[in-house]
Amino acid sequence: MSSYNREMPATALLTSEQYLALPDEFDKNGNHVKDELIGGEVVRMPPASRIHDLIKNRINRILVRYLDAHPQIRLDTLVEIGAEVSKLDVFIPDVSVFSIQRLNGDERVVRGAPELAIEVVSPFVKVRHLKRKVDSYLQGGSKTVWVVNPEARSVLIYSGDSSREVRADQKIEDPLLPGFSTPVSAFFELT
Repeated sequence: MSSYNREMPATALLTSEQYLALPDEFDKNGNHVKDELIGGEVVRMPPASRIHDLIKNRINRILVRYLDAHPQIRLDTLVEIGAEVSKLDVFIPDVSVFSIQRLNGDERVVRGAPELAIEVVSPFVKVRHLKRKVDSYLQGGSKTVWVVNPEARSVLIYSGDSSREVRADQKIEDPLLPGFSTPVSAFFELT
């Protein structure tokens, strides 16, 4: 069990290389402490709520069904895989979609942004961190970023220099996923 404190003073920015070289940190019960590097700052991520995890896993199941039915697309979806998005950003998106060929190897994180990054908003997330993550994903090569807001039961879809919000029975469609179409409400059907 490491007692190394990964939280750094606000003035000490880390590069992704420095961050990835840090030892893992564990709490007093031996659980891995989750954190991300956002703009060079190590940011601890409190454990997600059950609702957050249910929504994340629901989205992943919807994408798995779609990708299994369309193997020619050569994409795969993963929950909470690390991605080195830039020299100052290492994120763990709630759900990621990557080209299958990018997932070869056994590196600790995938180099580069996922083709599609999905973040489920939690109450403890700071707006400035979320904005940095969306901007970094898009600048790092993500075609699309979905920001899922459980409270508003909506999804903000960012691509290139545009964004749009979809709600309720409005359909989420994405050029990365030809033929994919599902109502936003499907993400929140948890029972």
